Amino acid sequence: MLLDTLIFDPSSCGFPRPRLPLLPIGFDGIAFAAPSAWAPTAHFRHFSRGRYALREAYRLAGIGPGSTLLAPAYHCRTMLDPALALGADVALYPLRSDLSPDLAALDALADSAPIPVRALLATHFFGLPRDFAALADWCAARRITLIEDASHAFFTEQHRPAGIGAYGAFVVSSPYKFLPSPDGGLLYAPEAGRLHDIVPRAPSWRDELAGIASFWQKAHSASRCDLAMLEAELTANAANPSPLASERHEFAGPSSDYRPEHAGRASLRLSRLLYRHPDIAAIASSRRKNYRRWTTATMNLPYCRPLYPELPDDCIPYMFPLLIEHPETHFYWLKRLGVPIWRWDSMAASTCPTATHYRLHLLHLPCHQSLNESKMDWIISALTKVGAGRTALLQACQ
Repeated sequence: MLLDTLIFDPSSCGFPRPRLPLLPIGFDGIAFAAPSAWAPTAHFRHFSRGRYALREAYRLAGIGPGSTLLAPAYHCRTMLDPALALGADVALYPLRSDLSPDLAALDALADSAPIPVRALLATHFFGLPRDFAALADWCAARRITLIEDASHAFFTEQHRPAGIGAYGAFVVSSPYKFLPSPDGGLLYAPEAGRLHDIVPRAPSWRDELAGIASFWQKAHSASRCDLAMLEAELTANAANPSPLASERHEFAGPSSDYRPEHAGRASLRLSRLLYRHPDIAAIASSRRKNYRRWTTATMNLPYCRPLYPELPDDCIPYMFPLLIEHPETHFYWLKRLGVPIWRWDSMAASTCPTATHYRLHLLHLPCHQSLNESKMDWIISALTKVGAGRTALLQACQ
């Protein structure tokens, strides 16, 4: 199936590499002692990325030719890639402004689907647990398999976040987003027998060595952020603005981030070793502290607002979601400075107003454990100065 896809192509902009890591590096968040697993190993399978774990969850749920997957309208394309690769149709369900599913809209969408709906993907966005009890009942009544997308949650064999993993027939996560591992995707099933026939193939030794080299290189990469130089860099960038990215509609199948040859491949041995040694308390403390710093820094700024200013108890956040008013200036200039930010700006088109707006206006800002106070100071200062326009930066854009 091909989807009408909105493509954001920044290749003409010349954005530099981020000056700070978007994800944890080195041994940050790793402990000497290994916590006990919360469920037997038969309930888990390891893959090189969450998208390939998701492929197995879709396949086991009956996703393939002649079936439909219901997926959130706000999404990363890798959430849809496995279903498209399996030959299924994908229907996007609308979300409310807090990214919770709209059950009434789901009813209408399921009733009008020309091809039977076999599975629904429900996402715990940014690691904040969602109460999917009503959604699970809805799926059960329609004999639709519920798959929990916990790729934004710290969900591993050694840690199960409260409120996550209790609803779906399958749960998929991406541990490398919380631990400094070179790769990793995890598939969990409450009924271990459903995974009996899944045996991921081992990576080659060449891949294993490449993973070790990547881990070592990232661990020893130097940051290049200087708070004292920020004002001068802003002014210099204003004098030489970058061209705008190209945007286009394209009827597309799986994205280039989906590699069919990687499907079914297990994660690296180094990654699995690191997964068994998380310092859960340290990861939680650092991420929550950085998340709260973001909230304090952005709460009263006139040109942006936190999507979730309140962090639930015991939640370990993935990133800090921030809505900005003027992406045509704020996003471009933050990228020009090398600020580590992310955004889902290439996605399948839908009629959902939340997804349409958030595509360009919702920034994903890092809060991981490798960001110390000085690094957070630099990122927050860059965001504040770019947004406020207290330099020649925004004047040059007007």
